[in-house]
Amino acid sequence: MAGRRLERASTNAIAVRLSEWTRAPSNVLLHADLGTTPEPGIVDWLAALQHSGHAVTWSGSPPAVAMSSEALADPRGSVRIDVAAPSGTSVTLRDSASVVDSVRVNTLGATIVTPLAVGTLVGDAGGQRFSAPSPASARVRAIVVIGNASWEGKFIASSLEERGWPVIARFHVAPGVDVTEGTIAPLDTSRVAAIIAVDTTIQSLGGAVERFVRSGGGLVLAGPAGLATNVASLDAGSLGARTRPSVLPADSIGLGTTGFYPVTALAQDGVVLDRRSAGVAVAARRVGAGRVLQIGYDDSWRWRMTGGPGSEIAYRDWWSRVVAAVAYLPAAAPAVLNGSAAAAPLAHLIDRLGPARPIAAENIPRPPLDRRLLLTIIMILLLTEWSSRRLRGLR
Repeated sequence: MAGRRLERASTNAIAVRLSEWTRAPSNVLLHADLGTTPEPGIVDWLAALQHSGHAVTWSGSPPAVAMSSEALADPRGSVRIDVAAPSGTSVTLRDSASVVDSVRVNTLGATIVTPLAVGTLVGDAGGQRFSAPSPASARVRAIVVIGNASWEGKFIASSLEERGWPVIARFHVAPGVDVTEGTIAPLDTSRVAAIIAVDTTIQSLGGAVERFVRSGGGLVLAGPAGLATNVASLDAGSLGARTRPSVLPADSIGLGTTGFYPVTALAQDGVVLDRRSAGVAVAARRVGAGRVLQIGYDDSWRWRMTGGPGSEIAYRDWWSRVVAAVAYLPAAAPAVLNGSAAAAPLAHLIDRLGPARPIAAENIPRPPLDRRLLLTIIMILLLTEWSSRRLRGLR
């Protein structure tokens, strides 16, 4: 490092030093001491200096954080925000209008669902800022509810309609007699987002169900629907004997207290989502481009009708979340990030400037030889060679 000047700046000072660094000779070493990652524009400026021949390095331990946002399949336009940060970190989220929420990150990150997001979403984790654009609201498609005429099918369909979902219902009331609302055919993702089957009458749809799921559609198999032969290849698992419901006061009835079909012999790629003392109540799996949710509950309607205060709203919201978990959504146009922080700041920093390197002579790259100097040396060598030949010719 002898004979080479070193310029260094901290995260807070680097922005005001950039103009000075840009005018500095290429043999000046530029080093950033970073406690947090600077804004993307500053990182890109440093990368441009490095590309132009300056020796630019950085050191420090900025927190590894990242954020993404996704529009949920919800008629009310909800947005899910996924945050990754070191375990135990407190993250505050805000959009262009106000604070959205705050959350403490667990081992696998954290998720916040908000009914509305305006502009750019910005997270702050101990002074480290990171951001993601607010996605446009998803346009939801119809939900097919199919089964025998029963309280279960009736209240599932009505609760989804109350939430704002367009519903196509087909209920079997007698041999050869169905009551329908809307038209199921054609069963494809251009008009249908998901199917909810409350029993084995889904067999009437034949192989169209599997084709629909493999092309991206969602499927919810409630209660005994998993016993239907045409969904055997789609099940998250087999169904065991139905558990007996608990005997509870009317205002204590809730999800899982009325008995259910446990999901047993889980498929190799099946994932348990809800486990009760009597077994797995909810499991899921991916099939092709679609998702399948197998729910053992077959009389959730009792929760709505005879549960405690607020059970009607809780029932409606739960079924809406179930549908949203599997519903097909068309690919959205990529949102443009206009914020002052990257979605993954540390990853962006390493991508543009390389990994952290302490200040040491052996770790600092030397700037390339100036092209003008190189050209001068070449010309001197050529003149020397030419002069040498001329002198030899005169002898």
